[in-house]
Amino acid sequence: MTDIEKTNSGLKTVGSWHEITELCIELENLFEEYVEDEEEIDRYDDWRPREEEDEKDVQEKTAEEAAIDHKQIEDDFEGTKEELGDAEKKLIESLHDVLNGKSPVEDLQEAVKDIEILIGAKSVDSIRKIEEAIYKRLMLKFNPYYFDTEDFSVNLDHEKKGEYVFCINITDEALRSHIQEELDP
Repeated sequence: MTDIEKTNSGLKTVGSWHEITELCIELENLFEEYVEDEEEIDRYDDWRPREEEDEKDVQEKTAEEAAIDHKQIEDDFEGTKEELGDAEKKLIESLHDVLNGKSPVEDLQEAVKDIEILIGAKSVDSIRKIEEAIYKRLMLKFNPYYFDTEDFSVNLDHEKKGEYVFCINITDEALRSHIQEELDP
């Protein structure tokens, strides 16, 4: 690998796919030692380029990482048929309540809640698919692959045949110094 250059914000290097994937493993080991947020490390591990992968795999992972996060409403969603069926039952119960002189408000609120879950879950899923398509087909054609956390961000760009530019920006000065020292040849 060519030299790893220290920058004001982190590190930069140019290398082959193999060299970049090896550096990514080394960085992950350093993150495990110096970064407190284990979720960031796990997310980086999921995203980082691997020897057996290619650019298309990293493109997929970058688009997934950039798209809207999983939401609780998606966990609450039981399926379109189930949510509509539950809402229908509650609407029928509200009609029975009216016929029996009871207040239908509670059953109507439950029916509306089922419809809200259906609409919310389907909306989040649709937005995620649209975002991933935009990133894959447009954004990542003109920009490097990237990964962002609160503590660091990584850019990977294809420079020319067989060579990649890898940059890491580290916001925390102490963390940046540790990483730069550890990777100093």
